[in-house]
Formats: sequence, structure tokens, C-alpha cells
Amino acid sequence: MSSKPNAITLCLQRLRDGDAAAANDMLPLVYDELRGLAAHLMRGDRRDHTLQATALVHEAWLKIANAIDGGSDVRDRHHFLAVAATAMRQVLINHARERRAQKRGADAARIVLDDCVDAFEAQTGDLVELNDVLDRLASEHPRSARIVEMRVFGGMLVEEVARALDLAESTVKADWRFARAWLQRALPRGGPPGDP
Repeated sequence: MSSKPNAITLCLQRLRDGDAAAANDMLPLVYDELRGLAAHLMRGDRRDHTLQATALVHEAWLKIANAIDGGSDVRDRHHFLAVAATAMRQVLINHARERRAQKRGADAARIVLDDCVDAFEAQTGDLVELNDVLDRLASEHPRSARIVEMRVFGGMLVEEVARALDLAESTVKADWRFARAWLQRALPRGGPPGDP
């Protein structure tokens, strides 16, 4: 198991060095982890999500690959998970916005990510509203908002967030408590889902 994070780190190094083939080598190493993140986001719903989780992973991977190609400083597995959390959030928010627009228009066919968004909204309320509130938190307290994103959308543990952000675990815990209290005041349904 310990060789897998090392293999991911080596692939990331190869990508930084300009080896385009490293992304193809890295996908099998991170695919299960991304599927786990997708399952984490859909855990509130009892329906089978095989296709939906796959679609979420594939759309998120495209964003992750673009971020890495765009020069994101992804040094190791923890930094990769942080980028993955952002990508998952973006995919889910974009889908929620599209779905909201469809509801205002004609009765369009459901898109494969609908079940995922439904499950997430059942836990957190309106996903677009959560995104807007997180953006407000980020404008006032960027580090706290990033920690929420990594914990809620990435399912990362305090220790993983601390490593990815180069912070003490006690700082991450304090920011997490602060952010949850801030979000409880700002969100009608009382904040993000429980402690992942």
C-alpha cells in the first residue's frame, strides 16, 4: 500500500517534468480513490450509483488533469486529494446549476449526475446555495473555506488536510470548528454535513 502513494508522487513529478504519458499512468493509481470520493459524496442515498459515480469520476478527472496541466502545484497524494476535492465540487455545482436551469425550462431528461446531486442536497440543502455560501466564507476566511471544501467534497481527514495545506492539525481542527459555526449561521439547514 505504501508504494501506491509513492507511485502517485512519481507520476506527479513526471507530469511536472513535462512527461504527458504520466497522466495515463496515474489514472489507474488514483481511480479507486476518486471512486471513493464519489461514493462519499453520494452516501446519503440508497440507490445503486455505479454509473453516476463513474460519470462524476470521469468529469472530475478531466478537471484534475487540466489543473495539473495548467501548472497546479500537486506534489503528492494529499495535494492531489485537495485538487480532487475542488474538481468534485466544481462538477457537482455545475451540474446543480444546469439542473436548476432545466427545471425552469422544458421537462428535460435526467442527467446521470442527478442522483448524486439529489443525495448531496438531501444532506446539505441546496447545493448551489452551499456553493454561494462557501464562496462568501472564502472571501472572508479563505483557509477555512478551503478546509471545508477538502473535508466535505474531498472526504479528507484532518491529518490529510493538514499535510496538503502544510498546517498543524490543531489549526485545521480550529478552522473546521470555526467554519462549521460560520456555515450554521449562514445556511438555512444548519451547515455542512457531519464530520467526514
